[in-house]
Amino acid sequence: MGKTDNSMSNYPEDKKIIKTPIKEARRCMDEDYYEEAISKLQKCLSMDIGLKDKLAVFKELGYCSLRLGWFEDAVKIYNQILEVNPSDNDSRFFRASAYLSLKWTDEAIQELKTILASDPTDVLARHDLALCYRSKGWMQESLEEMRAAKRYTETYGNPEEKEVIESSLKNLEEEIETGGDDETKNALLKLILALVIKRRLKKRAEGDKS
Repeated sequence: MGKTDNSMSNYPEDKKIIKTPIKEARRCMDEDYYEEAISKLQKCLSMDIGLKDKLAVFKELGYCSLRLGWFEDAVKIYNQILEVNPSDNDSRFFRASAYLSLKWTDEAIQELKTILASDPTDVLARHDLALCYRSKGWMQESLEEMRAAKRYTETYGNPEEKEVIESSLKNLEEEIETGGDDETKNALLKLILALVIKRRLKKRAEGDKS
């Protein structure tokens, strides 16, 4: 990523000047052109924008970094966001996803438990906590947490979340029963993480519209 001003303070009141470039960036993201989106988002950061707008840009930069596999960059971006807004569970969730992708499993577990302490109904956080336990080799704990995630989807989950969690639970049960080589396990982990990141972004976007 190019060098950007990471300061989150001393910005003027929010203006409408980034409305068009951020829309263009999101169009690129919708088409999976993440590097182009990053270029447009970095231009937004060079504009005279307020803190609220800058946080919005940082969230999109973090997501693009995750999708490109730039996990350490993503961690740095979400660190900035959470310094300003520690209660932003979506950004905390994404940082946990980056940690898990980097195999910084203990850090990911801590993040996900923090989310669940404030919102026990967060089914995707429970899903990823189960993946963390799986990564640690704690298969029984992983199975219990994934089953808990499935139970919570009955009341709190949307159809896409149910689909992801049911698929993950099925794969986990099969893995416990039959075993699997490390390459298969790692491929499954990357696939599930990619799916969860997409679902989580959609959920956040739906929340922003409400």
